[in-house]
Amino acid sequence: MNFKHGSLESIILNAMWELEKAGLYKNSVKEVYEFLSKTDSTKRAYTTIKTVMDRLFEKEVLLRIKQGKKFFYRTAYSNSDIIVTSLRKIASQYCNGDMTKLMRITKSMCENDNNAMLVK
Repeated sequence: MNFKHGSLESIILNAMWELEKAGLYKNSVKEVYEFLSKTDSTKRAYTTIKTVMDRLFEKEVLLRIKQGKKFFYRTAYSNSDIIVTSLRKIASQYCNGDMTKLMRITKSMCENDNNAMLVK
């Protein structure tokens, strides 16, 4: 499982999670393409979406189900699963595995962001 994603991979994963949150657990490339066409201002080719979804399947982040001649996709991991794995990796790489240190840094960052918003 490779949780390192390009920006379009992340956009597609977020779209899949939104569709699943709405109760749609098997989505075709066409459904994801149409969802992105409505919700994202950047226009992308259908074939680009298909290629990236196939790449996410190869990385074992999406599951692919064939029904008849058509493929449907769903996420293999929740958004929370990927965030937790990513945070553990960051803590391991930059904080000697100390999640408490990462939490303190994150809390400080959030407080600074909130203070900056109050100033505006």
